[in-house]
Amino acid sequence: CPDCGGSGFLRQDVEVGHSQFGKIVRCEHPIHQPDRLRRMAEISHLGPEAVKRKLSDIQTVDENREMLTAARAIIDNPCGWLYIWGGPGNAKTETLIAIINELNQRQRGPAIYTTFTQILDWMRAAYNTNDYNEDYLSRFNRLKNMPVIAIDEMDKARSTPWAEEFRFSFLDERYMAAVDGQNFVTVFAGNTHPKDLECDVLYDRFRDGRFMIVENQAGSARPNMAWQIKS
Repeated sequence: CPDCGGSGFLRQDVEVGHSQFGKIVRCEHPIHQPDRLRRMAEISHLGPEAVKRKLSDIQTVDENREMLTAARAIIDNPCGWLYIWGGPGNAKTETLIAIINELNQRQRGPAIYTTFTQILDWMRAAYNTNDYNEDYLSRFNRLKNMPVIAIDEMDKARSTPWAEEFRFSFLDERYMAAVDGQNFVTVFAGNTHPKDLECDVLYDRFRDGRFMIVENQAGSARPNMAWQIKS
């Protein structure tokens, strides 16, 4: 890189006495973009194309304005919970991915995107290890302490007593950390309102006045999609 010599970082070019004097900042030369996208993909559990998506890529219409405003608010002030609900195909997943990307870019992560079913499968896999108790606790703590996590399809996972018990204990830990002032961000999406998750105690945490529940009223964009042939 002609600017930083390949290190990826620069010292601020300001006068002595300036508040940013001597501070290290990222080099923004375009040569670093491929490496940064690769690292973001590894951190976020997203593919190389998905990590390029930004909130500004989603067209704002009256029906999704509240969702996008809430998403921007949690990007600018990353703390607490945001639950987005609404019909299928209306960019809820794209919004979650954009939040993850922008917070990773701002170095507020690591931030990951996943679905609730994937979380359950990962936790169940601990049963297959030689030391179940230790591995389960290790996985639980990794999820509990993730600075930013976006959980899609909250209402799609098959309900079992074990899944319901895990869901409450995991989210209650995230809840307690959030209200304790820790900068933990948890973003959710589903097709139904969180009150329909059939857990009154959990819903009471979702509707905490310090958090946000927003409905995306936009219709599905999928019927208007068409294949784009690359030449």
